[in-house]
Amino acid sequence: MDFISSILQDLLNILFSFTGDLGIAIVFITLVVKLVLMPLSLKQRFAMRKQQDLAEKINHIKEKYKDNTKELEEQLQKHLAESMKSMLGCSTLLIQMPVIYSLYNTFLNMPQSSASILIPWISSLNVSDNLFIIPCIYTLTMLAPSLISFIPYFKVSSQIAFSKQMAISTVIMSFILTAKTPVAIGIYFITSSVYSLIEDICFRIYVKQKSKLIVN
Repeated sequence: MDFISSILQDLLNILFSFTGDLGIAIVFITLVVKLVLMPLSLKQRFAMRKQQDLAEKINHIKEKYKDNTKELEEQLQKHLAESMKSMLGCSTLLIQMPVIYSLYNTFLNMPQSSASILIPWISSLNVSDNLFIIPCIYTLTMLAPSLISFIPYFKVSSQIAFSKQMAISTVIMSFILTAKTPVAIGIYFITSSVYSLIEDICFRIYVKQKSKLIVN
């Protein structure tokens, strides 16, 4: 962890020396880390989608063979191995955690207290946003992936339904997470969330196009 944090701190200092703005440097280093981790992130997305598809298949099997216990067990066992493989694919998030934690820790322990052109209403990146603009922006970026599901084109099958409870939980957790943390952390969270949103949109477009090719 310390080794990764040291590398990220050095990279942040280099980016800061080039940009002259710590906020912009945070955006760049966050994007660099996200791009490096993109293969793992995409693998996780494919695994999660496969897991959702398998869950849908299993529910269909249970309904189809509900009166035939023997056939039901055989069909479920057939899909069990495939389900376990996709669950292993979801575990790629664990591999990313040390890097993400180190990046978070780097921003949390920044010695600089300079301002940024990205957030002119804040005098230092080491303080929290008393106007709560950063928490509001972060909350919206966290809600965005679920909200775009209401656009017919971006809605994919096997998707978990977006509920009012989920929306409330997302708003509360996102706001609490950034309300009292340093603005530097807020910039990291927003950049990371926007990147994930763009990646999610691209992934949905890819799934849609692939589905059309299979149908045709």
